[in-house]
Amino acid sequence: MIEFIIIVGAGFLCGFFNTVASSGSAVTLPLLVFLGLPPAMANGTNRLPVVIGSVMASITFIRAGLIDRGLAFKIVAPSLFGGVVGALLVDYITPKHLQVLIVGAVVMALILLFTSIKQALQKTFEEPHRYRYRDVFYLLLIGIWMGLIVLDSATYLLMLLVLSMRLQLPVANGYKNIVIAVVSTISLVILAIDRSIDWKTGSILAGGSVIGGYVGAKFAMHPLAKKWTYRLLVVIIILELGHILVRYATGTLISTAAMNMPKL
Repeated sequence: MIEFIIIVGAGFLCGFFNTVASSGSAVTLPLLVFLGLPPAMANGTNRLPVVIGSVMASITFIRAGLIDRGLAFKIVAPSLFGGVVGALLVDYITPKHLQVLIVGAVVMALILLFTSIKQALQKTFEEPHRYRYRDVFYLLLIGIWMGLIVLDSATYLLMLLVLSMRLQLPVANGYKNIVIAVVSTISLVILAIDRSIDWKTGSILAGGSVIGGYVGAKFAMHPLAKKWTYRLLVVIIILELGHILVRYATGTLISTAAMNMPKL
C-alpha cells in the first residue's frame, strides 16, 4: 500500500512539474530504477505518465480557450519533424560527445534563467504573438534535442514560446504540453512495440500524472504561476546539475542519460 501511494505521488509530481515547468521525469525515472526496473524498461515505463499527464494538461488548456489550433499545428509540426531527426541521430552520437551535450545543455539552461527569462515570464505582452522563420528554425532545433536526449527540452521550448514568440505564460505552457504529448506519444508507441514498458507500474504512475497534469494546468493559469514557474525551473535545473555532477563522479552519467533517448 505504501509503495502504491509513493508511485501515485511520483506520478502526480511528474504531471505537475511537466505541465508547469519541466523535467517531471526527474522524479519518476529514478523511482522506477529504485523499484528494480532495468534501465530500458524504466525509460519506456516513464513515457506513460509523461504522455498521459501532458494529454490531460493539453485538454485542460484547450477547454480553457487558450489554444489556437492553427498556431498549435505551426508549433507542433517543426518540433515533431525535429524529434524524428533527433531520434535517428542517436546512434551516431559518441558517449564522449553525448556527455558534453548533456552538461552543456543544463548549464546553458541555468544561465538563461538568470538573464531575461524571469522578467519575460512575469511580463504581460500587449502586442500579438509572432511566428517567424527563425522561430520555425528554433522549434526544429528543440525538436531535434527532444528526440535526441530529451533533457530540458521542455525548458527550452517554454523559453522560446515566451521570449521569441511572445506568448503569455499560461498560453505558452499550453502549447508546450501539446508538443510534449505528440512527440512523447510517438516514443511511447515505439517503446511499446519493443515491449519496454511495465504496464502495471506505468498505469499507476499515469493515474497520478492525470491528476498532476490537471492540477498543473489549473495552476499554470493562475496569476501566481508567473512567479512560481520561474522558481520551479531554477530548482529543477539546479537539481539536474547536481545529479549530473554525482553521476559524472561515479562514472554513470552516460548510462543514465541514455535512458532518456527514444529509439526509432
